Amino acid sequence: MNHKKKPRIRNRPRNKCNNKVQEDDAPGETPDETSGGRPPKSDLSAQSTTVSNQLETPPKSALSQLKTPPKSVSSQPETSKENETIKFIQQLLRRKLLAKNNANSVKEPEDTVSINQPTVVKPSKEAKTEEKKSKKNSPEPIKKTQTTTATAPGKSSREVKADEVDELLKCLGSKLQKGSGESPAAALFSNLGKLFSQAPPSDVESSDDEAEYIEYIYKPRQYFMASLCNFCKADLCGQNRMPCSRCGLSYYCSGGHMREDQEHRQLCYALRQTVDHKGHEMFYKCGDFSAEQFRSYRIVCIRQVEKEMNRPLSATEQELLLFPLICSESKCREHRLKRLSICGGCGEVAFCKDKPEHLSKEHTKWCGSYRLFKAFVMFQAKFGRMEPSLPNKVLKELPMACSNTRQVMKKLNFNVTNECEYAALTQVSTGPLTAWFALKLCERLRDCEQLTLHLIGAEIEFEVDILQKWELFLLHLMPAVKTLNVVFIGPELNPNNISFEQLKKIKCCLSCRKAKRTVNYHFENRLYHDYCKQSEFLQPNLICFFNSGLYRSTGFGFEDTWPDTIQASLNLKCPVVVTSYTKYEAPLDLVHFVNQSNRHINVVLPPTTNPFSSEKPERNFISDNEAPFMFKNFYCFVVE
Repeated sequence: MNHKKKPRIRNRPRNKCNNKVQEDDAPGETPDETSGGRPPKSDLSAQSTTVSNQLETPPKSALSQLKTPPKSVSSQPETSKENETIKFIQQLLRRKLLAKNNANSVKEPEDTVSINQPTVVKPSKEAKTEEKKSKKNSPEPIKKTQTTTATAPGKSSREVKADEVDELLKCLGSKLQKGSGESPAAALFSNLGKLFSQAPPSDVESSDDEAEYIEYIYKPRQYFMASLCNFCKADLCGQNRMPCSRCGLSYYCSGGHMREDQEHRQLCYALRQTVDHKGHEMFYKCGDFSAEQFRSYRIVCIRQVEKEMNRPLSATEQELLLFPLICSESKCREHRLKRLSICGGCGEVAFCKDKPEHLSKEHTKWCGSYRLFKAFVMFQAKFGRMEPSLPNKVLKELPMACSNTRQVMKKLNFNVTNECEYAALTQVSTGPLTAWFALKLCERLRDCEQLTLHLIGAEIEFEVDILQKWELFLLHLMPAVKTLNVVFIGPELNPNNISFEQLKKIKCCLSCRKAKRTVNYHFENRLYHDYCKQSEFLQPNLICFFNSGLYRSTGFGFEDTWPDTIQASLNLKCPVVVTSYTKYEAPLDLVHFVNQSNRHINVVLPPTTNPFSSEKPERNFISDNEAPFMFKNFYCFVVE
């Protein structure tokens, strides 16, 4: 019986494109002082004394590792001996499989020699042919091996399989090249290590139908929360929390975990030194400060502790001072834990025991966001970045009736019940869905075979993270579009020198490829008005300023570069959508946009809550007295 050799199918990693970059890829980063350049979109400070990077993005240093799928040919040079050894392993395994398949296909009466002896099967024609080929290619002659197909009396099938494995290992061990003083087993594992760590020489090429995938690999950073044990991240809400016996600013579920928290010791010592120099506790009489003064005071405290430690504080260490457990009443700010009661819902907001009115009525609106943020922190501490499942349905008609994210997900037949996973999904989809929303308002969705988006001030951690989202939540919603061009533009686009050429290789889903639809990604690591002068400039259908903070006076290189960028965008005479983290920022962005324009602007949508904003909470430091949390693309306006 002839047995055709089955083609080898190469496994590919799932398309995560991700990354992002905090994060997951992760809840919001804490402010950290900028080292220069235009403050990123995560810079939430309104003055130069505040610290930046409050956004919930993964540490940028963690994005430096870029994982690409194995190629059919190894990227590293291999010696001829290594190639021959690996080929030899492949041939032995192939012969073993062919011989076994042949044995199973032979009739039992003809092959059975004795009931009490194992049956011996001669290699089939296919096996002999394969053996002759292997003799020519292998560095040493190959001895014929016999394959048992019947079970000896008293032996279980498991023992027979073990014998087969031993036989194969002996054969491999005797034929593999050895180093000086190296045993056959050591040589075997050494060569097998090379086989699996490198791309083996192969005559099987990758199919054109297989997509190339890019994956960001990073571990989300830890976060400080007063309602979580600083060592094990257990939830302390409703439990007796134990403050650090030295600094009193971190909390634990037990004295044992307090003693085991070695990472906190250096910071704890510096905090005590700072308190000793001050002559009073860190937040003593802070009720005398206004909201802005209290923000500045916390930053001053960070600088003083950094001076004691002779190094910058990490984002997690900063959070002990940025988000302390004190009375939420701005005119009180009692810091002694014994005098405080704590919200039983979230465990993050405190108020004076003898003055229950110090718990703001506004807290009920934010208590759920505190709980959701804490759920993210606890999940990521145990399992790493949360990566939600993504829909893959391609719509045949425009979903014009959809007016928010949930309705779009329903149209895509995608239902997510877990609150955390849904919030993470809105974080992924908010960029493309906000662009779709702006095009819908400007009546630019129909009869558009080619669509080009310009994403100004783009960052790896947000716009570029999970590149597949631009296909899933934009191309799949616009059946008339054949080609989608997404242009990422910004001087801080690539802080870790990630290969843009690798990112450009990502292909669309099989359905889109069969329909000859495609998404092209372009990366321009420069200022927008400089890009507009380049020969490779693509005329946009929509320009997006996502969470850019146009109203801020400091920009890239400590210069306000927004006026030139705004004028360049208006000269193109196409719709522009601008988003912001908070309700406070949106009107300021619009005023600045209008003041910098050199023509009449038609405001299609005034500053409004974005129905396609992210629902994943990120801690807010710039205006925490008004809104303790912020959300990406929370507010938006559209102009033409």
